[in-house]
Amino acid sequence: MTLSPLATKLALARRTRTPFPFEPALAATDMGAAYRTQAQVVQALGTKVVGWKVGFAPDGGAPWAAPILDCDMRENGGTHPLPPGSSVKIEAELGIGLGRDLPPRALAYGREEILDSISEMFVGIELIVSRFSNVAGADFISKVADSFSNGAYAIGARTGSFRTLDLAHLRCKLAVDGHVFNDRPGGHSDGDPLIPLVAWANGQADQLGGLRAGQFVTLGTLNEPVPMDRPARIEASLSGIGEASLRLL
Repeated sequence: MTLSPLATKLALARRTRTPFPFEPALAATDMGAAYRTQAQVVQALGTKVVGWKVGFAPDGGAPWAAPILDCDMRENGGTHPLPPGSSVKIEAELGIGLGRDLPPRALAYGREEILDSISEMFVGIELIVSRFSNVAGADFISKVADSFSNGAYAIGARTGSFRTLDLAHLRCKLAVDGHVFNDRPGGHSDGDPLIPLVAWANGQADQLGGLRAGQFVTLGTLNEPVPMDRPARIEASLSGIGEASLRLL
């Protein structure tokens, strides 16, 4: 597979942990190009897809997905090094593990069928790190090409007993060095966190094999992202599930 200029720069930025300036000439021209770029980056890094993040376009339109790579996974209670002069944004999230494949098909998946495919739910901490040094100037499609700024992910407490959980009203607490930034029920932009997963299952267009058993899907932030540019301890919890933690070094 021949790498596009954008994929080449994204792969190098990941290897060196050094962002680069986004230029309009590099932009992914459409969502198909964004998904090709994702696949090219995975190939160039010699890594594999272990999870997905999902969401909707800013205009409330089509769903999108971005891969989370095994090289970006962090242990619960583990660490993530911050390169000098860099920063991250911290998100506490609800995630799910897939117990079976959800291949693209003509018959639409419903919410109950998606629930039946889930093997567990968990507390996740996502670190948002763009490979673009001027991310505010990058277009939405190119951000999707950059795995929508996924920088690292940690999976905390898990439960297989999730059927009785009120997913739209789980209490989410996020604290950094003991300072509480979020402590409220709900918080997902779509209300029900499963909405973007159902939409993506019915609109899959990636070029990395789709939703597979053994992968996980993180369903979107439950808090206003917290910027952090210094060493810190991150603690997140979801009612009925448990806690997750990660330390920035």
